Amino acid sequence: MGVTGGTFLLGTGTVRSNILKLLGLDEIRKEILLMVIEENLEEILHEELTKIFHLDKPNHGIAFSMPVANVVGLHHSEYIPKPEKEGEDSMKYDAIFTIVDRGLADDVMEAAREAGSTGGTVLHGRGSGIHEKEKLFSMEIEPEKDIVLILSTKDKTDNIVNLIRKRLNIDKPGAGILFVLDVSKTSGLAI
Repeated sequence: MGVTGGTFLLGTGTVRSNILKLLGLDEIRKEILLMVIEENLEEILHEELTKIFHLDKPNHGIAFSMPVANVVGLHHSEYIPKPEKEGEDSMKYDAIFTIVDRGLADDVMEAAREAGSTGGTVLHGRGSGIHEKEKLFSMEIEPEKDIVLILSTKDKTDNIVNLIRKRLNIDKPGAGILFVLDVSKTSGLAI
């Protein structure tokens, strides 16, 4: 198919269900696969993933694409400035990324749900920004972070972003980072 590899990350799903909670199955582990592909393979890859993982059925997973301006570090890649496309009307979704201190993902999701989100995925990472490092016995320690990924319809994005910013004081230095990227295609998503 032309896809040469990818990177797997582990995450936790955040969709709420009283039935799953009652059964003790409310913490859903997710595998996230990141792949860089040629734009002409996008449709084929979505079709194959939908067929293999039954993404057309509820709760079988989600696949989405985001435009990448440039990639370096792959054996077949070179830095080529990409021209801007006009009229990207087909992009109906946004990916909202919020990076906060470990333990604040639930607060992010609570604000997002209040603003209209139906769920998200939590990834775990480490911080290394200017406001992040602390010292213990003269050794720098990077605090653990929660990275919350929320897919949103474009009409809900501003409300979700603004409520997360307000509730978590994201504009305060060291409180977190929030950024939004366009999603060019989705599979298995019913928002």
